[in-house]
Amino acid sequence: MEKDSEHQGALDLKTEGNQYFKEEKYELAASCYTQALKLFTPEEKDKGKLKDRGVILKNRAACYLKLEKYEEAVTDATEALVALPNDTKALFRRCQGQEKLGRLEAAFRDARTLIHIEPKNTTVQETLKRLGTQLQAKTDRCRTTDGLVGEMFTSLFSKEESEEKRKQAIKNLVILANDEPGAQRIFRGGELPRVVSLLNSGSDEQTVAMLKVLKGLCTNSKLRTLSVLKEVSLSRLLTLIESPVTEVSTTAVLVPQQALESLVPLPPDKKEMKDGQPPQELENKEEIQGLLTLLMDTVMSEKVGAESRDAVIDVFIKVVPKNKLAVELLVKIGGIRKLMVIAASTAPLESQGKEALAVSNNTRMHISVALAKMVDSFGYHEKEKEPLMEDATAAISQYLNQSSPEAHIKGATALSCLFQGVQEAAATVLGNEEFLGKMVALAEREDRVSQIVASETLALGASEKKLSTVLNTKALPVLKDLYHLKDDSIRVRALVGLCKLGTTGGGTVNDQTFVEGATLKLYKSVRSFLTKSKKDLELRKWAAEGLSFLTMDADVKETFLEDQQALRSLMELAKAKDGSLLYGVCQTLVNLTNTFDKPEIPDEMKQLGEFAKVKLPKFSEKDGEEYVKKRIKKLVEEGILSALVNLTDTESNTSREMISRVFMGITNEQEHRGVTVQQGGVKALISLAAQNTEKGADFAAQSVAKIAITMNPEVAFPGQRSFGLVRPLLKLLHPSKTALQQFESLMALTNLAQMNDEVRRHIVKEQGFSLIESLMFDEHDLVKRAATECMCNMVLCEEVFKMYEKEDAPTERVKLLTLLSGEEDFELSRAASGALAVLSSSEKVCKQIIKVSSYMDIQKQLLVSEKKELRHRGAHIAANMISANKDIATKLIESEILEILMVFSKDNDPDMSMVKACAERALETAVELNLIKENDDQDAS
Repeated sequence: MEKDSEHQGALDLKTEGNQYFKEEKYELAASCYTQALKLFTPEEKDKGKLKDRGVILKNRAACYLKLEKYEEAVTDATEALVALPNDTKALFRRCQGQEKLGRLEAAFRDARTLIHIEPKNTTVQETLKRLGTQLQAKTDRCRTTDGLVGEMFTSLFSKEESEEKRKQAIKNLVILANDEPGAQRIFRGGELPRVVSLLNSGSDEQTVAMLKVLKGLCTNSKLRTLSVLKEVSLSRLLTLIESPVTEVSTTAVLVPQQALESLVPLPPDKKEMKDGQPPQELENKEEIQGLLTLLMDTVMSEKVGAESRDAVIDVFIKVVPKNKLAVELLVKIGGIRKLMVIAASTAPLESQGKEALAVSNNTRMHISVALAKMVDSFGYHEKEKEPLMEDATAAISQYLNQSSPEAHIKGATALSCLFQGVQEAAATVLGNEEFLGKMVALAEREDRVSQIVASETLALGASEKKLSTVLNTKALPVLKDLYHLKDDSIRVRALVGLCKLGTTGGGTVNDQTFVEGATLKLYKSVRSFLTKSKKDLELRKWAAEGLSFLTMDADVKETFLEDQQALRSLMELAKAKDGSLLYGVCQTLVNLTNTFDKPEIPDEMKQLGEFAKVKLPKFSEKDGEEYVKKRIKKLVEEGILSALVNLTDTESNTSREMISRVFMGITNEQEHRGVTVQQGGVKALISLAAQNTEKGADFAAQSVAKIAITMNPEVAFPGQRSFGLVRPLLKLLHPSKTALQQFESLMALTNLAQMNDEVRRHIVKEQGFSLIESLMFDEHDLVKRAATECMCNMVLCEEVFKMYEKEDAPTERVKLLTLLSGEEDFELSRAASGALAVLSSSEKVCKQIIKVSSYMDIQKQLLVSEKKELRHRGAHIAANMISANKDIATKLIESEILEILMVFSKDNDPDMSMVKACAERALETAVELNLIKENDDQDAS
């Protein structure tokens, strides 16, 4: 009995799943089927129950196809066929899944089996024909590739071939290996050992080429990557990265980089994570750990050159942070401590011997960005970040706990690196009273290196609010002394520290440390460094850092914008390819455009603040709307847009957010949107929307929306470019976004959706339909109207049209449009009735419209409206309804609508020509259906 009840439970869940499937709720349907399958025992022998299990598996396969989970669909369909041999639906679903996975031979076999079962099935016939064509093309391609690969290896290993032919064969092999079909052929043909033998013997040029081949083989394939790692030892790769030939060394880095790219998975989508699911495990952990250990060995090797060392650190920026499990593995093998050792090695010590690690001017910044990216990979999980931050601070503390000044200089240099990457971790070190004392002692030393390093560390520390009080007490006097020295490199760093402490006390708008007017004096000092010649880039970079704090002051903003030389110097810095400039330049631009977050302080809070004698933020009149507009206009004229596009090429999400903020400030003004498009702003914004902080991505997407609202999309986003806008715009429709973001996104999507059917289909493909539809129910009138206007364009897409034809649609879509057509809001009624005018060409839709109890009143309301657009839409809908079928037509003809249509048919007003044409069409159909006589309209009076 228990088993029977379980079987019935499974059948009930199947029925529930079927209903969800009809409602296009595929996730819920799949979940029901999964629960149902759990109620069947593995040792089940009952044929009836086995058949039911097969049907459920077949149904779940259909869900997986809709959800684009093709591997799971194939597995379910295959299992279903065990219980349901030659079941046509299971076969066809497996065929579809195999085709999507690129397994053309397997898909073709299923299609051929299907055609024997159902020889007259046109869908199967078309599928078989399509697969046959694809297979033939693949065979031809593979045959050609086989010939090329065979010929190349023959040339490479033949002693009789000329050197010129060997070189050409090597070039061709590199090209093939970096193309998926070619990489497959090389690998499946067992040519990997021959590639490795060529790697180990020959010229540097041949070695570089074979490294590129190995990189190609590792691309997008775990299987090939694991085979390469078995064939090429890590010690061999270490030797190649240590090569004194820069091209060999930097190319060798690409192999472990690409291997990690293929082996380290992206974290699962939060939407796909189920409650109670065990923590994600890292597959191929041993191989990944081996690669990370290799990279750490190379980065610490004295034989590795500066360029190659930077290339290795770049792997920790681009690949490792994509999954926090890889970051945790790097921390476990001591990677963070070693990175801090390299950061310490960038200290400008003249006494460093030959054994010192080779570093470049960019090495320290590379490490800062890598640390920031790795910390970001943990998101808001503060506990998970702790081991990384503890390792970084422990490595620095080891230097600062020593007694020698040289060790303190190295520690301070590493601390500066940490400040630029993970400020909160660095603040804990400098906040240590003993370590701060050692920084001040370094600053008070007579030698130049100590003064430069100490002033830099203190200047960077002054950005941290938590340190402002203690630095104002202990560091401010020494920074003033350093500023009065003659050495510009020391002076400019000390000046930046003074700017930070003097203008904001370390980070808030209202904590002024210096007397009023002091910021303008500081600005003059900063300006003198900012406008130095191009060769003094280091001094100008620090000046930009100081400016980023001084421009929090409205008087400084206005003074700076009037100073054309200073402004142009900043624009030049923005266009320079130097990552260390990013923060200062970006923050200054945010300040000038007032695109920072502004606190909203209620009047009650202000009164309470005055009573408690607590300072609250005060904003100058010069930060008012008109002043900001003028500043933005000036910046646009001076080339800020090309500077922003240039700055977008950064891996730092903090900087990317600031760039997005500035774009938002610019595109807020309609007059600047055209030039934003002309200067490449759209491409930059799409990139910013894809990789950014959550806020930054929203700002970028909203900027795109503003452009798409007011510009002709066919001009602004020609060809396929419009496709790139869809995804960021749809993200703004999420319920968590503001009504303004949703409204602007919907307006932009409305414009895009009127371009062509390809764009509309792309919106549907990106799951846009359900998001737009849900906002048609929104409480905010403008959002509801914008969503309806967007849907009015979307119904021109065949897929959307078919969704409205479904009578069992879960949201009663047609009823909603009908009711919205009767709303008092003219624009809302126009959009809804416009959509109905298109949809009512379908009899299925007309049958749903007529079921709406208030339809006749709404139809009449449209026809007698003062707005000719509504009259036209109403007449068009009426004509379509009468054309749908005789029953519907009879109901309309028996109502007052007939009389209104007759009046319209006699109206000779040119403005009513379209309405008249619709009325005449409706009456002609009624005559054909014998519902009225041909001269009825003439007798009416």
